[in-house]
Amino acid sequence: MDELSKLADDRRQGRLPGPARKKGIASNEMCTFLIINISSLQLIPINVIAYQSQYGSVNPAAIVEPGIAATAVSTAVAVVYCKLED
Repeated sequence: MDELSKLADDRRQGRLPGPARKKGIASNEMCTFLIINISSLQLIPINVIAYQSQYGSVNPAAIVEPGIAATAVSTAVAVVYCKLED
């Protein structure tokens, strides 16, 4: 965020192209970065696999594919939403 803040400062001073917003207002890049982090793309849910194994699941790793699909979809929707707001 500090580097993105420096980018916004350069835009306000006219050294870089792009929309210049008032100080204290998040830039589009900051919002995109935040949304990607909030959507929490998770690769392997180790804790869930461990719990399912502990409680006798036949296939404790069955949660991996739906988990990856769900987080990939949420991340894609977040990025598309952010790009539509530009």
